[in-house]
Amino acid sequence: MTFTNPIFDTLCDLNVCDAGSVTRLQSYVRDRNDIDVLQCTRSGVIFLSSTDHIDLSHYNNKPPTHRFGTDKRAIITTNDDTERRFKTFANLVRGKRWLDVGAGSGAVLDRLGPLSSVCAAVEPQETAAGFLKELGHTVYRRLEDVPNANFNIITLFHVFEHIQAPVELLRNLRSKLAEGGRLIIEVPHARDFLISFVDCQAFRDHTFWSEHLILHTRQSLAALLEAGGFHVHSISGVHRYPLANALHWLDTGTPGGHEAWSALTDENLDTAWSHVLGRLDLTDTLVAEARATQEALE
Repeated sequence: MTFTNPIFDTLCDLNVCDAGSVTRLQSYVRDRNDIDVLQCTRSGVIFLSSTDHIDLSHYNNKPPTHRFGTDKRAIITTNDDTERRFKTFANLVRGKRWLDVGAGSGAVLDRLGPLSSVCAAVEPQETAAGFLKELGHTVYRRLEDVPNANFNIITLFHVFEHIQAPVELLRNLRSKLAEGGRLIIEVPHARDFLISFVDCQAFRDHTFWSEHLILHTRQSLAALLEAGGFHVHSISGVHRYPLANALHWLDTGTPGGHEAWSALTDENLDTAWSHVLGRLDLTDTLVAEARATQEALE
């Protein structure tokens, strides 16, 4: 089996993964038939057999993720993920200088930005960046253009798994943080219940994607953060969808169960479901909070 994934190589160097413990999960991703999905059985990390197809230029001219427009923004701003992030990070961002990297449609900027003293974004997509500027946001196309030692909080929401050189990125992010600043990274989880516990092939076919170069575990995420000069304060499991969504996947093999079967949604039930998955480390998302180490600051 041959593969060239520098993220995996880095994790091997950090003694998290083992090149001799790799198995093929499938020989395709949802948008390409020439990329294998591999897993390190020692660490549980899931990664693609190649990363050559993804670099910054891929995102520069990529079409926007969302159809932009005033009405659409009202919908985006109130989606579940944005509201969850608002509840989780509102007090952290309040009154602080905050940078969001990979802002996309800018939903989280709209929601959390008014709480911060300074709000800025990094967004390489040309159309998305232009739209965010029209809405009054401060936007940088490249991280290198962001002033050093300028921000108290930096966030990456489902961005880190797209990056070919994560340690280099972390070191660059560290240089943008003021003393005592915090880094928040949210990523999809390799141990997602529908991947690792019930082996839902339809969900795998939907989830494995050419732009997700790696799906992390707690150990791989922590190791990269430490290699990038950060002290890991916490890594938490977060489950983004209710039980109805998992049942819908298992029954129909399609997404959207939280909407199609909304009658099954119950706050107590879904809270309990999330707690069980958290206890078993089977959530669909991991959220890490870290600070620059003293050695990195000197």
